[in-house]
Amino acid sequence: MTNPPNAVPLYAAVELGSDSFRLHVASCEGGRVRVVATLSEPIRLGAELDAGGGIGTAAMARALACLRQFRTALALWQPRAVRVVATAALRIARNAPAFVPAAENAIGYPVDVIGGEEEGRLVYFGVAAALDHTPGGAPERRLVLDIGSGSTELAVGRGAELERVQSFGVGALRQGLAFFGEGIDPSAFDAALASSRSRFADAGALPGMRGWPRAYGASGSVRALAELANALLAPAPSLPVGRLLALRRAAIEEGGLARVAAQWPQPGRAAQIAGGLAMLLALVEDLGIDELVPVQAGLRAGVIRELHGRFQDKASYGTPYRECV
Repeated sequence: MTNPPNAVPLYAAVELGSDSFRLHVASCEGGRVRVVATLSEPIRLGAELDAGGGIGTAAMARALACLRQFRTALALWQPRAVRVVATAALRIARNAPAFVPAAENAIGYPVDVIGGEEEGRLVYFGVAAALDHTPGGAPERRLVLDIGSGSTELAVGRGAELERVQSFGVGALRQGLAFFGEGIDPSAFDAALASSRSRFADAGALPGMRGWPRAYGASGSVRALAELANALLAPAPSLPVGRLLALRRAAIEEGGLARVAAQWPQPGRAAQIAGGLAMLLALVEDLGIDELVPVQAGLRAGVIRELHGRFQDKASYGTPYRECV
């Protein structure tokens, strides 16, 4: 399908994540990102880094095949602009300098390996684009959490004004592999929780970073935990502290996560979710969060909103990027 000249312009965001590669093709109307096509492939770069910290041959082959498929999809949709961003796994992979040119050749666009702060910035603006549509009143000051597969970002802002971003080099996949490789049980979870508390000990120490009646979870980890809670507990739209504690009991102490995971085709997914739960509980405790609201927006929505701002409304969303048209 092509994008006719007189149609609403389409933009594309490609995320080369530590777990999956994802493509969104979307428009941006009235500030809202409207996804019209999406593709996702579980590449698992972060889980398959070799002993030397490099991307393995099999993972590289999967990644390049996926990017060639994305290139075909982009040619069909003909978006006005494309940005390809790579996150934690390619920030740390020893052979990323060799992989990135091959990836660019496969997809046909430049690949930006972005830092953790840039990742948090884009996540924040993706969430802002999804939430800032209530007429009247002052924009909400908000905390956005992004517990990714390979890293975690915290972003604070008010409306479209970003105040602060913190990035931590640990994510749900890495935490899951470190603590749940031999299975998920209460003692392993206690160790993962203690490690997470140590990693995030300073997260709430800065002024204005602690005490949130409500925060927003932008990552797949948070959404996966919300879905798990709906499966093991009564369905609910958000994750207040009491529900998170009940989810821990049901998923870990009572073995609910292992029972649900037996139906999942992707190996290691249960360990990743357990790692994400340990990290989320540590952050909720350290930051004084009463309730976490999952949001169906994040990094890719932020990229698309920024592309739209560049081409349509000239909005200023921070650092420049390479245009891919």
